[in-house]
Formats: sequence, C-alpha cells, structure tokens
Amino acid sequence: MDRNTIIGLFLMLLLIVGYQMLFVPDEPEVPVQPAIEQVETAPQETSTDNATPYEPSTSEANMPSMDSLRQVMAMEENQSRFGIFASAASGSNQELVLENELLTTIINTKGGTFASAVLTKNYRQFWGKEPISLWDPSQHSINLWLDVIGKGNINTGELYFEQANRYLDEGGDHLELRLNTSDPSSYLAFHYSLAPNSYSVDMTVEMVGLGGKVNFGTAPLIEWKSAGWHNEKGLEWERQHSAIFYREQGKGRDYLSEGRDDEETLEEPLNWVAFKQNYFSAILINPGSFKSGAILKNNLPLDEADTLHTMMYEARVPLDIQAGQSSTPLEWYFGPNDYKKLKALEVEEVDRIIDYGWWIFGWVNRTMVRPIFNWLYTYIGSVGLVIIILTFLIKLLLFPITWKNFLSSAKMRVLKPELDELTSKHKDPMEKQQAQMALYRQTGVSPFAGCLPTLLQMPILYAMFRFFPAHITLRGKEFLWADDLGAYDSILKLPFDIPLYGDHVSGFTLMMAVSTFFYTRMSSANMPTASQPGMPNMKVIMNLFPFMMLFFFNNFAAGLSFYYFIANVISILQMLAIKKYFVNEDKIRAKIEKNKQKPKKESSFQKRLQDMQKVQQEKTKNQKRKK
Repeated sequence: MDRNTIIGLFLMLLLIVGYQMLFVPDEPEVPVQPAIEQVETAPQETSTDNATPYEPSTSEANMPSMDSLRQVMAMEENQSRFGIFASAASGSNQELVLENELLTTIINTKGGTFASAVLTKNYRQFWGKEPISLWDPSQHSINLWLDVIGKGNINTGELYFEQANRYLDEGGDHLELRLNTSDPSSYLAFHYSLAPNSYSVDMTVEMVGLGGKVNFGTAPLIEWKSAGWHNEKGLEWERQHSAIFYREQGKGRDYLSEGRDDEETLEEPLNWVAFKQNYFSAILINPGSFKSGAILKNNLPLDEADTLHTMMYEARVPLDIQAGQSSTPLEWYFGPNDYKKLKALEVEEVDRIIDYGWWIFGWVNRTMVRPIFNWLYTYIGSVGLVIIILTFLIKLLLFPITWKNFLSSAKMRVLKPELDELTSKHKDPMEKQQAQMALYRQTGVSPFAGCLPTLLQMPILYAMFRFFPAHITLRGKEFLWADDLGAYDSILKLPFDIPLYGDHVSGFTLMMAVSTFFYTRMSSANMPTASQPGMPNMKVIMNLFPFMMLFFFNNFAAGLSFYYFIANVISILQMLAIKKYFVNEDKIRAKIEKNKQKPKKESSFQKRLQDMQKVQQEKTKNQKRKK
C-alpha cells in the first residue's frame, strides 16, 4: 500500500474510536439489593411467547461492520493496484463457449481469453480416444499487460470482463467482452468471431477512450503460456517434433530447437508464432506485424516422469498499438497441421510449420509428392495401398537413372578381373592407381559413372524421409498390424527397454532392414575390398548398414519404414529383370575390348592429373631413399 492509503486507513480508525467515545452511552450502574431471606417457592415456568425481541439502539445500528471495513480496504487496494480498472478487480468467473462443427473453445470472463481449445471432429487422441485438446487448461494462460499511467503494468488476467454482446448469424459465432473502467466511455474490449467449419478465431483488441490513461509508449504485451497435451502414440517421437515455430518480418520461417529446451529474443517484428505439437498447432497471427522484441521459449517438462505433457511453451509478444489507434486485428488458429488448411490462412510461410524438408526436398514434397498422395487416397481410401502405388510410381520415374546406374555397375563387373590383376601386380598404391586410371581410359569405363545417377535420386529419397513422418493423413490410419502409420508399429512388446532401440520390435523396420541387406549384397557383389592399409572396407560397411537401420528406424513412423521396404523390393526386382533381360555382359565385354583398340586422346585434365601423380610418386621415392 502507498502512503495515501495508509493515511486514509489511519484517519478512518480515528473516526471509529472517536465515535465510540462520544456517542455510545456508558452502561448504567446496577443498585445493590439488600439481602433477604430466601424462601422456598414452587418453580415458575419462564415463557418466551410474549417476550419482547432485542432491538439494537440507533447508535449500534449505525456502527460500520467488519465486512464493510474489509470491502473498503479491498477497494482501496484495488484502486492502488489497478487504477481506472479497479472496479473490474472483483467479480465471478464464467465460462463462455465459442464453437462450430470443428472446434469448441472456452473463454473465461476472468482474463477474457481462451481457457481451452478442443478439436471436436475428425481427430482423436491415440491413447485416450478423446477429442484432441491442444493444451492443459490448468497450465495455460493468455494475458494482456497494460502500462496504466500512474500505476504501472497491470495484468488483465487478474480482472473480470463483462459480456457486452453475443449473437449467431451466417458468419458464425460472435462474442464481445469488455473490461470496464471507472469512466463508462473508457474500456478495453475483446471481439471474437468463429466462422462455420473453421479452425480460425478472429480477435480484435479494441481500446476505447484510453488515451492519456494507458501508456502506449510501452507497448501492450501478450503473454502466452501453455503446456501441450500428449496426444500421439509415441511420447518421445511427439516431443521430438514439438517446438515454437515463427516468422519474423522480411525473413523465412524459423523455429526453436525441437524436443529440447531453447529460447530466442527476436530483433525484428514478428508476423506469427505457433506452438506446434507434431500434428497440431495453436497459432497467433497478426495480419500486419507485432512489435520487435518478442521473447520465445520452449522447455521440456521439469518432471522427467511427466508423461502427460509434450512441451512447455511461452511467448511474450508486444502489440504494435499507437496512441489514437482504436483497434488491432489478430487471428488464432487452433487446428491440425494440414497443408491445405494452413495454406488457406493466406499467411506467408505458415504452411511451413509442416516440416516437409528444406530447399529442393521440401519443394518436391509440397508440389509433387503431396498432391499425388492425396489424389490417390481420394480414390483408394487405404493409406497402405497408396504407399505401395506411390512407391511404384516413384521407382518408375527413376527407372532411367536406375538403368544408368546398373549399366555402370555391369561395366565395372566386367572389368573387375583386370582390376584385380593390377592390384596384385602393383604393390605401390600410387603405381596401382596410375595403372587403373590408364585401364579406365583404354576401355572407356568411368568409375564415377554410377555416382551421378545416385546423386540424382537423393532428393526423392530424402524427400520421402521427410514426407511420411510429417503428413497428417497417415495419422491414425491402420494397415496390416500397424495401428497408426504416423507412429511406430509393434509386433512384439519387450519386457525391458534397450538403449537407442526401445521396448518394442517394429515389424516394418525389420522387413526394411532385411530387404536392405539383400539389396546391398546384390548391388555390391563385385565391389572390390579395401586394398590399402587404413582404408575402410566398403563391403563391411554396407553389410552393417541394415543392422544400424534397425536401431535408427525402430521408433520412426511405420509409413516411412513400409515405404522403404516396398522400394527395396521393387529395386531388387528391377535389378533381376535388368540383369536377365536388358543387360548382356558379353556385349559389354566385347565393347570394352573394342574400345581398347581405339587410339586415345588425353584431355588436358587427364594430363594434369598424370603430372600430379608423377610428382607425388617422385616425392614418395625420395622420402624412401632418405630413410
């Protein structure tokens, strides 16, 4: 309490004491009765039927009660803390429902903002089968901080709004809440509108008659804190794909570290900020921009045993409101990370909350893979069958590259006996390399011919790696033994947890690893072993790779493992078909022999390479002589 409040309370206390001394009469003296002899008499009944009830005197009735004193003191304290908003410091909290066919939100009159957001249609928790709730209401708050002149910062989350208007029309559900002041012409209003079949709630912050009462030099600040509910099958996987995403004005989409603690203070104005939880997001959007200086944080729950929450989010976002500006439009999105729905918001790069991959990989997923996948799913209805057909189409598209790669491998197989002979003939690594390069020039075979086709396939391979875990259509879809293609599948639950592996066995991952093992064995059958000390044996590495995939993919989305399994099967079939029907190694051998007879013209690059090898060879010989 400030000095004025203390002085006021002291004066009130003096008035009460003075009133008691001056106006309340003293109790009358009771005369002493002379002693009399007690005579035994029959007891008399005391009747209260005609008793006169007690009535306080006029002076007692006018005395202030303790309740009224407490009320006066509370009003003084509210006046001291909230200034013009003191009358809104007391009231009753009411839950007002704003809803449509897809979304149900609850807005509390205390604070005037969202208490909960539930997706009532199309989506359910995996483990609880309840409608998707985006956050824990007990650990959630959206507050507006105002700098009231003469009082400092106040939090509207401590004040009670009043419902000023409520109606339904063709445009949806509309609600207006007001935070009144001591002046009827001055108030803060929140306007909400939820259109039919929409996950977006339009919000307008309106400040009426608050000029000179609220300091607009210190920007009003939205403080948003939330604890995301665990909604998916795998908690760790869900956490690894949960974080704050945002976009600064003039920059691209950015995000804090997913699945771990991170914090960022932004120097540029913010366009939007999203609390992302794998397949769902709560997004705050400003059609213009917020003021610079936003602070964003996401943290894992402090309690390691907490299995109910994914991530703890916090955003402090300054509103760019100037004196004389009456309102600021905002938009809230509470819904799925669905590309079409996010794109329909017409907010720049908000659709990139879905992490389809960066650069060309994301472009391939957004413009090619996603439309084809959705088109197939429209007519087929089974995500598992869609994955099989999509994989076949991709492998068909990549067949020319596969053909080139296999043809290069066939040439290397034909040339392998001669390469092995050179290896046994030349013990010096430099001499062996020169001899091999000379053989390649003579035969017209390039050892790097298979590298380019492999590199051309990489954008598709990596795009698929990003697509299946991010595409919400896979969420909750069953296929064979998998109960959710958007999460891991399990054919065996282990009674213990294996580090880096988990407590289950993924059937699709096991199939993928086995098919990868056979594919690598077939494709590397003629690969030479390491001939130089210290050089890695590529055959050993490639044979170990499928075993490593068991650990890496065991907790990945089942749809991704199933895709790689189908891709391996198709690749094996392609390899067998090409080898049997399209590639004649005798013809390749004859062509190589014919190339040997042709005169070879060395290119300038080859000549420089030979000169460098000769110089290096001379240096090696000189070093050996000195030793």
